[in-house]
Parts: sequence; structure tokens; C-alpha cells
Amino acid sequence: MPHVIVDYSANLKDFEPKPLLLKINTALVETGYCEALDIKSRAHMDDVFVIGLGAEQQAYVHVKVYLLSGRDQQQKQEIGENVLKVLLSYSTLQQQDFPVQSCVELIEMPKQDYFKHVIKPHF
Repeated sequence: MPHVIVDYSANLKDFEPKPLLLKINTALVETGYCEALDIKSRAHMDDVFVIGLGAEQQAYVHVKVYLLSGRDQQQKQEIGENVLKVLLSYSTLQQQDFPVQSCVELIEMPKQDYFKHVIKPHF
């Protein structure tokens, strides 16, 4: 934990999500609240989307960060701000010909409702 899901609109030009995922993972580790091997990140391109009433061309990147319960508000604030800084500094998003809405959503999951086991290889 955490899990990171990046949803982005298909109209972003030259957008490569994997480098962004790596930057988000690094930002999470740098907070000191997350272990690198616990982070699972993925990205999904949204082919069908509408922003507002569709009158003007815009794009979006929406990052959902699922966290286990137990972090205080200051820690969650720091996590959210650090991930948003990554989005705002990501050069591909700065080079678009239209506005890009960049959002971060933190979703807290109760620890007692999350189950994990690592299956190790048997040689």
C-alpha cells in the first residue's frame, strides 16, 4: 500500500504514463510515509470523456492514491501536495495546446479491510 491509479484523457499529446508513475512513486517514498515495494501504480487512458459541456478542448490527469488508515491529516496533506507537485512539474503536461486539469484524490481504506500476502517463488 499505497495503490496509485492515474486516469488521463486520450487527447493528451505525447503523454507517456510510466515516467509519471515512477515520479509519483518516488514522491511517495520521499515523504517517508511509504515503502517503495509497497506501492502499486498503474495508468488508464480514457478514450471516451467529456469535460464540462464539451465546448472547449481541455484534458485531465486524475491521480487516485489509496492509503491504509492510520495516517494523520498532516501526513495525508503532505502526500497529496507532493503528488500534485509532480503533476504540475511534469513537462508533457506543461506542453499541451489546451488547459490540463491536474487532480489528486486521497482515498483512505480501513486497515482491517485490506488483505495482502506476497507469494514468493519456490525454486
